[in-house]
Amino acid sequence: MEVVVESLWGQLIVTLVLGFLTGLELRTYLNTFHQGKDEIFFGTVRTFSFTAVSGFVLYLIDFWMFVVGFAGLTGLFLLFYAQALKRESGSVLLYWVWLLVYAYGALALTQPLWVLALIFVMIVLVLNAKDSIKQFVNKVSGEELTTLAKLILLSGIILPLLPREILHPMLPVSPFKIWLAVVVVSTMSYLGYIAQRYLFKEQGILITSIFGGIYSSTATTVVLAKKSQDVPRLSYQMTAAILIATALMYFRLWAIAAVFFWEVAMILWPYLLGFGLLTAVIAVVYIQIEKRFGEKKQVFTPAGNPLELKVAFVFAFMFIVMAVVTQLVNEYFGDSGLRYLSIIVGFTDIDPFVLSLLNGNYQADAMTVAGAIVIAAGSNNFLKALYAYILGEPLAGKYSAFWLSVLGGATMFTGWFVLVA
Repeated sequence: MEVVVESLWGQLIVTLVLGFLTGLELRTYLNTFHQGKDEIFFGTVRTFSFTAVSGFVLYLIDFWMFVVGFAGLTGLFLLFYAQALKRESGSVLLYWVWLLVYAYGALALTQPLWVLALIFVMIVLVLNAKDSIKQFVNKVSGEELTTLAKLILLSGIILPLLPREILHPMLPVSPFKIWLAVVVVSTMSYLGYIAQRYLFKEQGILITSIFGGIYSSTATTVVLAKKSQDVPRLSYQMTAAILIATALMYFRLWAIAAVFFWEVAMILWPYLLGFGLLTAVIAVVYIQIEKRFGEKKQVFTPAGNPLELKVAFVFAFMFIVMAVVTQLVNEYFGDSGLRYLSIIVGFTDIDPFVLSLLNGNYQADAMTVAGAIVIAAGSNNFLKALYAYILGEPLAGKYSAFWLSVLGGATMFTGWFVLVA
């Protein structure tokens, strides 16, 4: 079969068949979306079949003959388009499909068969997705496109330009790795935001806690604790939501370790995933209590866009500061200094510290790095317990603070005495 397709007559047959099917698909599209409208259309199924064969023959004879054919095709369409504009029904969609069909022959002669087949499939999918595309365009705001452009700027433009070598002994991380950490965290946060905004819109506070935990469990705890003041009769549900955000913190830290330092990730997986599952189980218990004794009420919180350029640059700056501080502490105070630093860092944003540990060239071994990460996670739980108790509704704040303190103590004990000892 492969020999037949790769032969000259096989390529011609494939070109003809796909040209015919594209014309048939376009005719179906016109009948579906433009039936009954006072519009004119250029070409039939046979027109597209001959267009595909013409492109094949002209390219086979000479490349410049193919170019002349393209110019002639464009000229014919311009005549048609001028008439369409007079009837106020002009569209260039037909031209682009026609142009791609004309290129089928050149693709069949110069590229693998899958390229031609993929172009055909894309035409069919895009034509049939007209309504879906309209709905998507109506939902997506200009702000969303700007945000996507920022993500592309961070990952596709800035990142490849940065040097991969360590520039100074005081900074044990290369600029490339610093920005790679920014890209990874920003991408995780952005995907969580998109999922919450478009896939799970208005699905309640528990969904908010899940995707908020992917971004920042500390920030999510603050938001949920404040929100609990507005719904004092949903103490169990708010407690569950706060705990779910913390469970996602454990999973997120392990995922970050897996991306940047697999040896550390293999050490961490039974501890971080274990604490994450334990936290999730406690949250499920509170969800069941809420279902039995609480009110049947959904609480919604709007999804906030986490991807801002100034936030990315601040994160990069914090990453550099943490890398330098960690380097100095590790150099002058050794592993014990790293443990105490982990406790202090837990009362800030722990991601820059964790990423600096995973990407830096320190004297500490993998076990010490793993222990420092776990200690920082436990210390951060105490910070969240404080936030929940102070900012939350009395019952939700008390329940959340209790379990976050228990989890924080157990996590710190594990990091201090099990991993680093």
